[in-house]
Amino acid sequence: MALSVPPARRESVDIAESWQVCRIRGDLDCTRADLLRAYVDAALEPPVPGGPPRIALHLADVPFCDSYGLSALVYAAKRLRAEGGALRVTSASRQVRSLIRRCGLDCLLPLPD
Repeated sequence: MALSVPPARRESVDIAESWQVCRIRGDLDCTRADLLRAYVDAALEPPVPGGPPRIALHLADVPFCDSYGLSALVYAAKRLRAEGGALRVTSASRQVRSLIRRCGLDCLLPLPD
């Protein structure tokens, strides 16, 4: 599933062990948060054979995340969970990890050690 984004800010999607791995590069901010929401919405429609999608977000190349980006992460986790799917963060930059923890969202967006 490809996202339409400017060439300098490209996301890639891989399928690994029944998880869709979405690698996001660049800031996850007010200019890009809607792309993540749209990606999750598209992943849920039409219904996926074999059940709802499980999406792993690779955020190692996200140097900055603002409240819009954080809101998109929360939206993704809640929307997937409501549909029986799952979201996990497979990697996150120091700034993103700190933001998730400071906001008390590591229960909703568990961070691997």
